[in-house]
Amino acid sequence: MSSEDPQALWETLRKGLSSRLPERTFQDWIEPCRALTFDGTMLWIQTPSTSARVWIEQQLAEEFHDVLVQAGLHDLRLAFTVAGEVAPVKSSGKTKTAANAQIAESMDSPFPQGFHRYTLDRFVVGPSSQLAFAAANAVVENHGKSNTTLNMNPLFVYGASGLGKTHLMIGIGKGLLARHPGLKVAYLKVDNFFNELTVAIKAKNTEPMRKKYQQNDVLLLDDVQTLGKMERTQEEIFYILEYLLQYGKQIVITSDKPPQKLEGLHDRLITRCKWGLTADIQPPDFETRVAILNKKLEDEVFRDMPLVPEDVITFIAHKAKGSVRDLEGLLTRVVFQSSFLGVPPSLEVAQQAYQGHSGQEASSGVSLERICRMTAETFNISFNDLMKKKSRQLTILLPRQVAMYLARELTGASFSDIGRSFNNMHHSTVMNAIDSVKARMHKNSDFHKVLHSLLNSIG
Repeated sequence: MSSEDPQALWETLRKGLSSRLPERTFQDWIEPCRALTFDGTMLWIQTPSTSARVWIEQQLAEEFHDVLVQAGLHDLRLAFTVAGEVAPVKSSGKTKTAANAQIAESMDSPFPQGFHRYTLDRFVVGPSSQLAFAAANAVVENHGKSNTTLNMNPLFVYGASGLGKTHLMIGIGKGLLARHPGLKVAYLKVDNFFNELTVAIKAKNTEPMRKKYQQNDVLLLDDVQTLGKMERTQEEIFYILEYLLQYGKQIVITSDKPPQKLEGLHDRLITRCKWGLTADIQPPDFETRVAILNKKLEDEVFRDMPLVPEDVITFIAHKAKGSVRDLEGLLTRVVFQSSFLGVPPSLEVAQQAYQGHSGQEASSGVSLERICRMTAETFNISFNDLMKKKSRQLTILLPRQVAMYLARELTGASFSDIGRSFNNMHHSTVMNAIDSVKARMHKNSDFHKVLHSLLNSIG
């Protein structure tokens, strides 16, 4: 280790994180932390609260890993504690807590610290991730078999940031190790490989580094979209992939774009990326987002927390649509903000947490008029007919019921307020309309898809 001073080690990490994280994220979560002790292997870092510890461990694991690698601190292990708790002088491992179990696991794991949650059984599958998940399972189940008909080597998974590509990749690695403990598995992020190669080039000795990765049975290559401007790095990675494929070793690759759209990549490298199976992951739909939130609430850290009501889950699922990371981050903020305030989770707390999380008003951008106009357009009726026409015809009745349902889901308006907007209908009529929509969603999958497509467009 380059330094025995915990403050110096933490300052190195802080500098790296400050250049990687948005300023607000750094100020909210990293700035209040401080280093406590260092025992030669483990650096103990004090966070101001349980919520801060959970946030850092679950939301910033990749960023901490990248900073450790960039600083040449590959062997440094991190443990986060809360103000008021006493950090142990030595990491003896005798105290059998979940946190210590995770720390012990990371000591011998080929995967980055903080990735203990990334297993295939914890990946929530939706329509937008079915192929990628099925392929990941197939890679694990068929490893070593010669009679498989579909070539999945390499498995190339692409999609926007925060949708679960790394989760699937690490899940594959863990699944393979669980079935074949003797396998040599390596996780490699392209930017970190670039830094490692730069050091090797300066030393005029790149052969040992190339052989280090060629000796693995499984290579997990993360974020290849950054390779475009790295000529020498592309060359080295090509030779590594070529060698591993020649000897039948499994490769899993992730990117934010499909192989053919990776700018600056050499044709021969693109060809290798396309050699096996390419699968994409798209943003999860509303139902999948709800399932992800409920799965997240099974985490040990949430087990002693108050129950999160369904309307709060629905609110979070509507607001955090960009990525799984945003979704889980907002849930964590809602739960711990409720705990800090000493009140049960509620829509009011969720709206406050959302504003603090995003800097936006919870209701910004969503008005009843917008909901109704888009509903009318979707069902091909006039806005005036939707709002005012007294009719029991299904062509009018169903869109109106849908608009009432969406108004309740997206604005949180009361049944009475919604009724007044629709020609002063009674609140019981609104309640019945919403129940009718929910029942139809359960029975009719096509209707379900139309409604949630509309919901995602509006929200």
